[in-house]
Parts: sequence; C-alpha cells; structure tokens
Amino acid sequence: MKKNRYQLEFKLFFRSSSSWIGIFVLLITGFAGLYFGKTFIARQEAVIEKAAILQKKNTLKNIEHFGDDIGLLFFHNKFTLANAPDNWAAFANGQRDINPYLISVTMLGLEGQLYDTDINNPVSLLLGNMDLSFVFIFLFPLVIIAFTYNLLSEQKESGIWSLLRAQTNQSFQVIWQKFLVRVAVIFSVALLLLLAAMFYLALPQDVTFLSVTVLILLYLSFWFAVSFFFISLGKSSNFNASALIAVWVLLCIVIPASFNLFLTRKYPVPEALQNVINQREGYHEKWDMAKEVTMKPFFKHYPQLKKYPFPEKKTFSWYWYYAMQQMGDDQALASRLAIEKKLASRQDFTDIFTFFLPTIQTQLGLNKMAGSDLATHLEFQQAVRKYHEQIRLHFYPAIFLNRDVNDTDIKDYKLEKYNRQQIPHVWINMLSVSLLTMVMIGATALNLKRFNS
Repeated sequence: MKKNRYQLEFKLFFRSSSSWIGIFVLLITGFAGLYFGKTFIARQEAVIEKAAILQKKNTLKNIEHFGDDIGLLFFHNKFTLANAPDNWAAFANGQRDINPYLISVTMLGLEGQLYDTDINNPVSLLLGNMDLSFVFIFLFPLVIIAFTYNLLSEQKESGIWSLLRAQTNQSFQVIWQKFLVRVAVIFSVALLLLLAAMFYLALPQDVTFLSVTVLILLYLSFWFAVSFFFISLGKSSNFNASALIAVWVLLCIVIPASFNLFLTRKYPVPEALQNVINQREGYHEKWDMAKEVTMKPFFKHYPQLKKYPFPEKKTFSWYWYYAMQQMGDDQALASRLAIEKKLASRQDFTDIFTFFLPTIQTQLGLNKMAGSDLATHLEFQQAVRKYHEQIRLHFYPAIFLNRDVNDTDIKDYKLEKYNRQQIPHVWINMLSVSLLTMVMIGATALNLKRFNS
C-alpha cells in the first residue's frame, strides 16, 4: 500500500511540466558546466605545453646570442614552473582564473618576478567561469525551492488540506511523501551529473570522489531542510517563495560578497607593495655602495660559496651582480613574511566565521579538493621559491668561475610541473553543513509539533 502511494506521488510529480523543466535545467546547465570547466582547464594545459616547448626554444636562442657571456645568458634565460591542474580542477575551477598557474623566473631577484602574470579582462574575471560546482552550489538550491515551496500551502489554498485532516490524523504523512519524492529526484539528478563528471573528466574513483559526493549531498540536504522548515510554518505560497528566495540571495550572494569586502578592510595587505619596494631598493642601492656591503651578507647567507674567488679589483662582475639580486630578496624578507602572516590570519578568520555559512563551506571544500583554492596557490608559490633557489645554487659556481656554457647542463632544464604532495580533507566542511542541517531539522520538528497540537 505504501509502495503504491509513492508510485502515485512519482506519477503526479512527473505529470507536471514544471517538474520536467526543473530537471532539464539542471541537466543542461550541469552538462554545460562540465564542458566549460573542462574547456577552461584544457586551455591552461595547452598553455603549459606550449610554454614547455618555448622554454627549450628560448634557451637555445639565448645560448646562440649570449653564449659567450655566461652571466649575461643567465640574466636573460627563464626557468618555468607550472601549477599543473589535476582532473578535479575542471570540476571546480576555483581561483585558477585569477592566480597565475605558470611562473617563469630568471636567476635575478625572485620577489619582483613572483607576481608577474598575464593581463586579464576585468569584466571576464567579474563574470567568472562556469563549472559543475557552480551548478551544484547556486542552481540546485533554486530548483529545490521551486519543487518544494508550495507542498503544504497549495493543499491549504485549494481546500484539500481541510478535507485531508478531517479524514485522517496522518495528514502530514502525505506532505512527507511528496517531499521525499522530490528529494529522490534531486539526488538522482545530482548523482547522474557526478557519474557523468566521473567519465567525462576521467575522475578517479577514490576518497576524493567519495568526499566530494558526500559534501554535495549534504549541501543539497541542507537546502531541503531549509525548504521544509518554511513549509512547516504553515504560511502561504507567496510567503514561502519570497522567504526562500531571500535566504538564497543572502547565503549565495549578499553574505559572501559582504564578507569578502569585510576581509579586504580588516586584513589589507599594504605589505605587498612594500615587499616589491624593499626588494628593488635592496638591489638598486647596492650600486652606490662598496662591494663588501653586498658580499659580506651574501657570504653569510651562502657560506659555501665563499670558496669561489671573488674579483674585487673589477668594476663589475656577475659574481657581485647576482649577489646584489640576492640581497634584494633578503631585504624584502620581513615584508614577505608579513604578507604570509596576514594571509594566514585572513584564512584562519575565514575558517571560523564561515563555519555557519554552508554555501561558502561547500565552495571552499570543493575548491580545496580540486586544488584550485588559495592555499594550493600559496603552496605553489613556495614551490617556486624552492625551485628558484635550486637553480641559483646549481648555476652559481659556473657563473662565478666564468665557465663555458657548454660545460653546464642548461640545455637539460625543462619546464617543471608542480603537483600537490597531499590531498586535503573536507571533514570540517562536512561537519559544518551537517550541523546546520540538523539545526534546521530540529527547528522543523518543533514547528510541526506546534502545528499538530
């Protein structure tokens, strides 16, 4: 009997043209999000592959033009490290459209090169890129609202609810069955899109896939809980629709935008400009100073390089020049650490404040699992610093001893790719969304108890 009632509810649900429209909207936008997300990452991968070819070509050209002067060669030659996207980056593009994913550096001061990136159209950055995570976070809740806002109010406004309550004391069981039918349909569409993403984006069936799936289903459950909470108030259809849309606007647009502005004002980063200024001053002012002012702290930084003879009598030497560059970075160290501390404080504040904001928690969680969040970019910057240090220490001896370029292995250096060492977890994000869902369920239960009493 119960099975037949659910079969009837499914038939009634699918008989409505608005139900099919909602499902088709989710499917079409979901497949479009998959396509655009994969296309966006494919363009970045193409740029990385092209950069690998260009680095090899440019190295050979530099050897041809500057091969007689090894110091001048390394002044011009660039070495590239790429933040290679994994398959999940196409699922959630995150901040890969605003943070540089390809950094090319010479052996000169790093701080002045680290933030070089392509010029982007600010309008396109404002609009952002559509991916499947966008569909789950912003569009699915709207369809959930459209499917559920009038489950009870429609029955009351048509007069059916009074007849139903007069005939049975389980009238809310009918509403609950209608509600579960919509939950089953939305979850089925979500799982279908996740299955399509698994094949289309070649996502591995691992802990990451399981974590993303659970996080998304928890997020959708939260919106169902919010909808059922307003249903349990027993208000009109207009009230439910208006209130639910207002909640969506607040959680998905107003609060995240306001929070971003608040973060910018609470944690400004003037140290970023000061960092560049310190680096440049630390290098340029050395031209007018005695060489020992540069070389003494340089040898303190790299005591192992003191064994190479320094041409003190020469007016200019590449030994001294590259030491000046390093001193520029050393002089900018304090401001660089201040930036890192400020960003860490901003991230800590974000983690605490957004714990009760499911939309932000879900977006942060998906970006984190996809490796397209700020934390991954900061790790990439640290990898660039290590890579730059490695290159310097490797080629310093050849430059300081003025060796022939052919005696070095510069031709063997290719574009390097950075890959995350550890896959993060999203337990905190899941906990946040789960707790908020339970709170809404508890509030709904209280409303229903009062409604029935």
